[in-house]
Amino acid sequence: MNKIALFFGGKISKHLVLVRKAARDMGVELDLVSYNNVCFETETGKISLRGKDVNDYDVLFFRTTGKHWEEVDLIINSIEREDMVVIDPLVRFGKPSYACKAWQMLKLKEEGIDVPKSIYGSLWYLYEVMARSDNSSRRIFPSGESARQAQSQEKLLTSNFQLNFPVIIKGSGGDRGMRVFKANNLKELEKLVRDLRKTETEGGKRYLLQEYIENDGDFRVLVLGEKVLGVMKRARTGKDEFRNNYSAGGTVEVADLPAEVKDLAVKAARVCGLAVAGVDVAFRDFDMKKPVIWEVNKGPQFKGFMKATGIDVPSEIVKYLVSLKK
Repeated sequence: MNKIALFFGGKISKHLVLVRKAARDMGVELDLVSYNNVCFETETGKISLRGKDVNDYDVLFFRTTGKHWEEVDLIINSIEREDMVVIDPLVRFGKPSYACKAWQMLKLKEEGIDVPKSIYGSLWYLYEVMARSDNSSRRIFPSGESARQAQSQEKLLTSNFQLNFPVIIKGSGGDRGMRVFKANNLKELEKLVRDLRKTETEGGKRYLLQEYIENDGDFRVLVLGEKVLGVMKRARTGKDEFRNNYSAGGTVEVADLPAEVKDLAVKAARVCGLAVAGVDVAFRDFDMKKPVIWEVNKGPQFKGFMKATGIDVPSEIVKYLVSLKK
């Protein structure tokens, strides 16, 4: 019987409670382990979980990492067993930037997977990219920037890449749809840049500028390893809302996709180093033959998915983790 440690940050969420209950109902030993439990002493060099040894577990499931990569690395470095299974794979071979959307866009594109056209850079750089194509507008540079710096920045602007309004500004770190914004014109983009600058300069948040793909909803594909657990369609409800996320008030319903699109979702999760993933898919021109991977989400929430599909996700996650023992 596998012994599983599920690592999390912050408070114990309802999702975690459901996974723990599913494990208990199945007779599986699964501990919810807070990152607050990670500790060590220099005199012994022993990293522990407040008295518990990481190596007593067979499977380590890092459901969330977020702000806790320091603790994650300590845990990974304390592994002594060759048969230890780590989920997601990203946690073992990766680094914090690999969990960000910017890295995902590059990696997916390298593997021939279509993603939204994206530009990464400082907020003012993203503004300048759009201002360059709007000759009728007054160009605005951040205060305190010299003319020479502005001219230097201008030379760096991509010459063969152009986006048209509306555009999306998306936080590279994710945040479950909370740091995603739409700008319909340069004036709205300028306001967004000014409003978000503090999160960039003081909070260290980074952003992507992306094309807006017209849609009547998108699809969330839940992937466990090499298997698609199910598909739901998400659709916005408010006329002023552009996000389809269930957490943003979107509706959900059970759906299906062509086999090749589901295979693409599994490939996208694998490319991003994720074994438990929520893969978001949209379609260019509403054409099922033109799938676009919007993003691949680590530690996806599943309340809306369960509502739409009726699938017992916590039990499926536990079954998957149990199946991984080497």
